[in-house]
Amino acid sequence: MASRAQIQTVKADFLDPSLYDDPGFSGLPRLSRGTVLAALSRAFDLAEGRRPGHAQRVAYVGVFLASELGLEPQRIEEVFFGCLLHDAGMAAAATVPRLDANRGGKMIAGGARVTDMLDQVPSGAWNEVVEAIARHCDEGSRIVRKMGFGEAVVNAVAGHHDCWDGSGSPKAQPGERAPLISRIVSIADRVESLIDAESSPLVIRRRGPALVREMAGHEIDPELAEKMADIAGRDEFWLGLYDNDLASALMSLNYGGIMAREELFDFIAVLSDVVDVRNGREYGRGRRVAELARRVALACDMTERRADLVKVAALLQDIGTLGVPVHYLSKPDILSVDEMSTVQMHPVYARDILSEIPGLGATAWWVGCHHERIDGKGYPGMLEGAEVPAEAQVIGMCEAFDALTSDRPYRRAMTHSDAIEVMRGLAGTRFDPYLFTRFEDIVSPTEA
Repeated sequence: MASRAQIQTVKADFLDPSLYDDPGFSGLPRLSRGTVLAALSRAFDLAEGRRPGHAQRVAYVGVFLASELGLEPQRIEEVFFGCLLHDAGMAAAATVPRLDANRGGKMIAGGARVTDMLDQVPSGAWNEVVEAIARHCDEGSRIVRKMGFGEAVVNAVAGHHDCWDGSGSPKAQPGERAPLISRIVSIADRVESLIDAESSPLVIRRRGPALVREMAGHEIDPELAEKMADIAGRDEFWLGLYDNDLASALMSLNYGGIMAREELFDFIAVLSDVVDVRNGREYGRGRRVAELARRVALACDMTERRADLVKVAALLQDIGTLGVPVHYLSKPDILSVDEMSTVQMHPVYARDILSEIPGLGATAWWVGCHHERIDGKGYPGMLEGAEVPAEAQVIGMCEAFDALTSDRPYRRAMTHSDAIEVMRGLAGTRFDPYLFTRFEDIVSPTEA
């Protein structure tokens, strides 16, 4: 477990509200689907254990290839979203088995070359690998459909592990029977994985075109492979891929259109639902906490626009848990020191992901603080008193109330009145007494 000195370093280095709060902005920003997903796709990387930005880099490769092919703008958008969402099924990891790395499963999940994976899968384990691929792709396509994307994107996510020769998954469509968008997403995923597997950018820059051509005709479309190999021979491609502002460049495309207020809530609520189910929580639990948090925020004299931001924060508060093993979150026994340290990183993961979205810096800060306590015994920064934002405390109160009134592996749900009584005992230690009084005013008359 981290020492107090290490925790204080955490507090000083990246739990500084001045880095996130924008006093000149207090309401929901106007955001496109592409902007939101470019940032939130990092949660899928977390779930898979990939280096941050994997999905963003796949999107860069896919859009570059689609543009070089001269596809019309709508088709390029479909490639963009198919690439960002290709590993969305990993967010449902509670139902998608993640095989041991030494059995080839990690490489399967990472979209590595199928020929390499076949060599590393032990005899008798291939059926398990194929089943893992199929579930990962099926779960991802269902999530994408719930987010409101069309069938081209749904099919691209469902078939991104399919090979040109028909291998890769039980439902693979060989050759040109596979939709073009799916084939582009597939090659983009494989190319990024080849690049990521090589530690030296100079080496992969030199070998990249040949490695792409090696996959032609069995793993990937030979015509697309030749085009991709040509692209991989250009400095322009590599400079863009390694640009530190790649995420911002992808967001600036504003693909998918600007969302209205309710559209934004509905869009991110789908991911909240996925996180709930993955973590063994009741479906819709995040939506319920978010709606309560908005009501409490208004009761705490926040404006309507500020309360909307609190709702967004509450919907996405646990997205960082995708970086925590599922069995830690559902363990009925006391967590070990190492397990607890891992769990306590989830607000940091969530904060880092949300901080990439323009206009949600304050929201990212609140999410990063929603397990802090005013007595300084919270995590991850051990903030004290007024250092803990009121918005973060509102989210924390609503989450705690919902947790107490829901069944857990280690106890039955409490009645609403019993839960309020327990939380009343935390006023002055975990929660600010004034804020808790406002919270109690909301939940007691209607739900106690």
